[in-house]
Amino acid sequence: MNNLKIAKQLPFSVLIKRVFKKIFPSQKIDYSEIEIRRSASNYTINSLLNINELKSVISNEVISNYLNHKFDLLGSGWESRNTKRELELNTEHHFFAQNLFRHISGNYQFIGWQLDVRSNFHFNVKKQFDDQKINQSKNVDIKNCWELGRLQHFPQMALAANNLSNKDEIILEFKNQSLDFIVSNPIGMGVQWACAMDVGIRVSNWLVAYDLFKQLDNGNLLDDVFTLIFTDSIHRHAEFIMNHLERKEGAAGNHYLFNLVGILFITSYLSEKEETLTWRRFAENEIQKEIFKQFFIDGGNFEGSTTYHCLSAEAMLYATALMLRNDKKLPEEYVELLSQSYQFIQNVIKPNGEMPQFGDNDSGRLFVFDKNLLNYESLLTGFGGLFGNKEGTFLEQTMISQISKNKKIKNSLKGIEKKFQLRDAKHQVQKPKTTTIKFDSNIDVKKIKTFSYAEFGIYVFKSDDFYLAISAISNKKMHHSWGHVHNDKLSFDLQVNRKDLVKDPGTYYYSSFPEKRNEFRSVKAHNGIIVKEVEQNKAIGLFYLDREVKCKVLEVQDLSMTLQVNYYGVEHVRKFTIQSNQLIITDYCNKSFKVNINKFDKYSPNYGVCEKLN
Repeated sequence: MNNLKIAKQLPFSVLIKRVFKKIFPSQKIDYSEIEIRRSASNYTINSLLNINELKSVISNEVISNYLNHKFDLLGSGWESRNTKRELELNTEHHFFAQNLFRHISGNYQFIGWQLDVRSNFHFNVKKQFDDQKINQSKNVDIKNCWELGRLQHFPQMALAANNLSNKDEIILEFKNQSLDFIVSNPIGMGVQWACAMDVGIRVSNWLVAYDLFKQLDNGNLLDDVFTLIFTDSIHRHAEFIMNHLERKEGAAGNHYLFNLVGILFITSYLSEKEETLTWRRFAENEIQKEIFKQFFIDGGNFEGSTTYHCLSAEAMLYATALMLRNDKKLPEEYVELLSQSYQFIQNVIKPNGEMPQFGDNDSGRLFVFDKNLLNYESLLTGFGGLFGNKEGTFLEQTMISQISKNKKIKNSLKGIEKKFQLRDAKHQVQKPKTTTIKFDSNIDVKKIKTFSYAEFGIYVFKSDDFYLAISAISNKKMHHSWGHVHNDKLSFDLQVNRKDLVKDPGTYYYSSFPEKRNEFRSVKAHNGIIVKEVEQNKAIGLFYLDREVKCKVLEVQDLSMTLQVNYYGVEHVRKFTIQSNQLIITDYCNKSFKVNINKFDKYSPNYGVCEKLN
């Protein structure tokens, strides 16, 4: 039944392509029977960055953990990932593995790349990526392995090594971990190849780290033999991504963006050959198409999630910098929409730099330099490196400037403010209910600005000491699955004097704990109303919603806003009134209801983390 419902939601052209693909599947690449690695000796690796201009923001304690193979990923805490040195590989991969063992330090402890540390479940490196079986009874989270395999700790290690006395130790560790990954994860085998998005993120971080480490390597620890092995693996990453693009028959999402970003990093770092130039042109052309498919005209992303907007915007940021570096001429409409996506973040984040968690949040980033993954000020300064803004000194701003060869594009957009006319709002039959949230101190209401993103579905009232964001995310032009959307319509985030008074609970988990997944995206988890057991959109599995809900703005007058939401016979109208000392919320509904503000007692600031609220 779910498959039929999903089929009905697919765009017709996509449905036809999927049916055709089912009937006439493409030939599958068999990675398990033969060792297909080969030398990429005709390639060299360029340098894009200057480490002496990049400031490290990583603590010595974190680097020490990495040296001891401890990683804090997706709520795991600092867990050791050490495993035995003897690898369980297919016979066809043994010869290559034995050759690589000779280049790894004898006292090096191997990392368990196939282990989900929270469930203690091991994926099978003897089977290829699309033949991995998960024990559903163990609450296995495949994302825990993928997060480790993104190698996002490598650039952190390189930046820190520039200022630490044990620089050579860190460089040698990078070499050993790199060889460890290559020998422990034959191309296409095991969990680390199950998602081409993660392959793209991995190869981007790996190349940046190699670039930085090579500049520090006075002792030639990263010698010609290692460089050849490393270059070969990068080349194989490119081939894998190109063979497994996540286009989804033309209905792609953020995954596809990171496939393309990975290709752009590879083809910018590897020496220019006919092959790499062909890949680069493909990625550049696809990126310029996808921005118009995945971002609305107001700049909001079509995934229906504020943090996924930031994730996709980060992909577009680095893709644009790489295209500028390679002298790609960018159309004016591309630059304008990219500017809109940047200003969306600028206008929607809270005064403390954090993004409200409307929709899913899996804590995803391309590069990770900030421990607070809800804070996106560094991403804004990254855009500053593209637009030539002077404010801020974040690492990302310098990185973008260096990657783009200091080429800039013009951001001439202004903030979006829109007023709405009153519509008929006099048809409610239930008595209204009023909720008042008092402030500790008065705010200056004259400084509040209004930002409207009607296509994305978010409305913001904001000043230095006040923040109110309202979710109305319900555009039928969003990604057809609504897979990252929550049942949060007319829910809101409220922050006064940089203190959260009302906030979205986040996401917590995806497929490893289905009941938690559904709990955190339900109406009961959000700051709206509850009508018996009615959800705003019925769930179709874990990554599809029924797309039932409809939202519209009825009125905006000065510092009050009235919105309406309809779903399954429920009509809910909510009015927000901002005063200097309080926020007043007035709810009307055509059915019996309960107000559900600050009633959910759990909060997930990052994926895999859950805190108990008082």
